[in-house]
Amino acid sequence: MRVGIIVGFLSHHRRGHHLRGVVQPQVGPLIAALLPSDVEVEVINETWKEPDWSRHYDLLFLSGLHPDFDKVRQISHYWRLRGTKTVYGGILPSTYPEMCEPFFDAVVIGDPESTVPRIFEDFVAGRLQKVYISGPYDPNSVPIPRIDLIADQQVIPLAMEATRGCPFLCEFCALTGLGTRFHTRPPELIVRDVKAGQRMLRGRVPWYKLKWASFFDNNIGGHLPWLKEFCAAMKPLGIKWGAAATFNVVANLDIVKHLSAGGCRYLFVGLESFSQESLTDMNKVQNAIENTREVLDQCREHGILICSGLMLNPMVDTRESMLAIPRHLHECGLHVPSFISFESPIPGTPHFYRLAAQEDPAILPNAYLRDFTGYTLVTKPQRETVDTFIDTFKTLIRVIYSRRSRMRKLVDDLPRFMRHGYWIPALSDLFDMVDATWDLDLRRTFVAGTDAEPPNAYVTPLSGSDFKSDSERRAVMEPALVSGPRGEVLPQWLRSQRVFDKHGQIAIQPSPKFVNPIAPPLPQPPSASASL
Repeated sequence: MRVGIIVGFLSHHRRGHHLRGVVQPQVGPLIAALLPSDVEVEVINETWKEPDWSRHYDLLFLSGLHPDFDKVRQISHYWRLRGTKTVYGGILPSTYPEMCEPFFDAVVIGDPESTVPRIFEDFVAGRLQKVYISGPYDPNSVPIPRIDLIADQQVIPLAMEATRGCPFLCEFCALTGLGTRFHTRPPELIVRDVKAGQRMLRGRVPWYKLKWASFFDNNIGGHLPWLKEFCAAMKPLGIKWGAAATFNVVANLDIVKHLSAGGCRYLFVGLESFSQESLTDMNKVQNAIENTREVLDQCREHGILICSGLMLNPMVDTRESMLAIPRHLHECGLHVPSFISFESPIPGTPHFYRLAAQEDPAILPNAYLRDFTGYTLVTKPQRETVDTFIDTFKTLIRVIYSRRSRMRKLVDDLPRFMRHGYWIPALSDLFDMVDATWDLDLRRTFVAGTDAEPPNAYVTPLSGSDFKSDSERRAVMEPALVSGPRGEVLPQWLRSQRVFDKHGQIAIQPSPKFVNPIAPPLPQPPSASASL
């Protein structure tokens, strides 16, 4: 029996090439580890490489981010026609299962640990169900991920998860729409996973890659006492590692010292904005922008390279506030952020529902789901015209990612790291500054409904004969729309469900806080009957 696991990817930068950076999807190795050991498993991250369309799978697990839904539908249709049973999991099918069901043989709501084994058992028995709902998170049920299956699809192959979720309620975050929860695992289990991962990878990757790990948690610092225990457990391993954390973590000098002693050399921190008004609008309560310079300095002094992204907030930002960003970046010592994006109202989040409830449409007309990446503007600017907002964004890209800005960052960072012998963050800094992941095509409109089509939108080898009707073809192939011609949110997007409560328990019933109670019944896609 052959099982495939494919994480779809629709080019958010609209250039069409793969996105072979450090951050890669990690759900594939986790799902693979939950399957019987005698099953042949293949994991494909489309961020790294294309699937082999000639391959046959008996069972195919699919996942992806919200904007990847168009691509994932196509992949599912292609392999279903060839006798494969497809299963779709992730945040989108968890929060909008009715919308997703027609295009897959099964939809997963929640976590994989308690669902994947049941799915496989039911598939073998010929009784695959349409919907699977996970049980509560159990840290002891998280298996050692099969990272050996994607060793050739990783910059840092020793990659895994230490925690799950985030305790904060940032309004724009998809985790908030899913249901805010934060779970930790016993540090000794993570140490077990790291050592097992090193054994899996030995002989498959260069020796030095066994000395560096990445933890792809949403926020590894969601519980500070646990984080101290984790750092103490990691210290004897002698490896260096990177992760993501919130600003309050690195603002705590005692925690920074523990991180440094435990081997942490790289942290991504969501800075988001230098505007307190914007942070308040995002409900980003954990950020204290007045301390940014002090925080970055103390991290560098302890050998931790801080990388961070910025989001332009169309609800409050003006041309003047945006043009001040390069000065703020220089003054705080960050100089060059990992990205500059637009705050995007991901469907199902509180931010999305707040905008959808406005009498005057706040979302731009004819916005496709593929536009909700942060690199296409979908929210109508409140204090500037669309043209001014986009022109200012393009100006920032040219200025902030210029050769001069990148050199200024290296001149500021490298002496601090090298003075104390922290050569790993210094090399990481050099790598970041020559990487071109921010290299956006400034010829694009960057406006929802009119932006350039992703070049890889239709690479799945489907032809007219692969569809029973024109309505089926449209349902599978046409991009999913979120807003109508006036910017009004289409009704099917007003009926998401929250999956987890604050304790991490399953709370499937729709939450009045996040669901429009007067939304009409969810319509089925035109091809619902034909595609099943």
